Amino acid sequence: MLKGNIYLKGDKSISHRIVIFGSLANEKSKIYNLSNCSDVVHTIQILKDCGIKIKNDKDFLSVTGNTFTSKQKKFDCGNSGSTARFMLGLLPFKGLHGTLHGDDSLSKRPMLRVIEPLEKMGLKITNKTNNLPITFEPSIAKNIDYVLNKPSAQIKTAMILASLNNTKESFIKDNYNTRDHTERIIKYLLNDISYKKQTIKSFQYHVPGDISNAAFIIAAAILIKGSDIILKSVLYNSTRLGFIKVLCQMGADIKVLNKTEKQNEVVADINVKFSPNLRGVKIDKSIVVSMIDEIPIFAMVACFANGMTKVSGAQELRIKESDRINSVVENLKNCGADINEFKDGFTILGNKKLYYTNINNYNDHRIAMTFKILEIILKKRIIRTNQNLISTSFPEFYTILGDSYV
Repeated sequence: MLKGNIYLKGDKSISHRIVIFGSLANEKSKIYNLSNCSDVVHTIQILKDCGIKIKNDKDFLSVTGNTFTSKQKKFDCGNSGSTARFMLGLLPFKGLHGTLHGDDSLSKRPMLRVIEPLEKMGLKITNKTNNLPITFEPSIAKNIDYVLNKPSAQIKTAMILASLNNTKESFIKDNYNTRDHTERIIKYLLNDISYKKQTIKSFQYHVPGDISNAAFIIAAAILIKGSDIILKSVLYNSTRLGFIKVLCQMGADIKVLNKTEKQNEVVADINVKFSPNLRGVKIDKSIVVSMIDEIPIFAMVACFANGMTKVSGAQELRIKESDRINSVVENLKNCGADINEFKDGFTILGNKKLYYTNINNYNDHRIAMTFKILEIILKKRIIRTNQNLISTSFPEFYTILGDSYV
């Protein structure tokens, strides 16, 4: 069983953004509880390569910004789509040139979806393809009035970062209600939500615990008999709560405690207990956008619920680190699940006896963690493999599970 209080490192999505805003501030800023996952490390390293002074102190990361200079020609984004897309909205408009590249997985992910709106804002690139590597030139930002045509907070943030280099205001509308951390950071730092050039003063910021990483611990606690945990000071942003809302709809024993607002984000403690009587549920695109990263672990949980679960409107999963619809379906089917794939989702008939077999993680950290949780549930033990892959987003995964398992 899982017991006790659990503290998570900072939310990955916020960590990328807040360290970038530190690079834009006019003096030294201090960031506490920043994620130390490899995705965020790649963002930090690129900023260092561009002349930003970043130092790890004992309790915080210090960032001294507003000095973008670089002789660097190549910028390594690793496996991080956020890093690649954010840097495409940042570096060219800071007068830099170079090439963004990544690992094999990232090099297969689509980039035209962010290139094309950024081109309307003045982005200059020398090789317009749908994949990395991408070489960019110094670019002059233009203001824009734009409505997102893809449910992507990464595209939105890249455009907002570009807009901060023009004195004329841009208007970027998001009808998909994607995660809004960039907008919240701007309002916190500037007391304003205008997308235009403004002076960002030095700041202090404490990153709340990662709600997407919390999902794996929540899933384990729900499915392991006797579990009773409290995840402390976790991000509770309304655009990221789909997983918890759906689990509660399924009958999971989840309570939200001590909800408060800090730095324009909502933070809460989440109490999770073993929940033996889950029931299937139907979810569509209206809820998928708020749990897009949690769909793999949700699918695993649904295998233990009574009745049918159906996921639709999730086609964005096909262009993540892997084709996550296919990755989830093939692996769960091999484990004995009654699951069927279709274009934008899948159906699961729950409560079939599962067993653990060889898993193809498709070099995808969330697929790897999903099936590690299944392994723990079925075998009641933790086998530590795929550590480097899992460190893409959750380096403390095994440590937290080990410390909480009794």
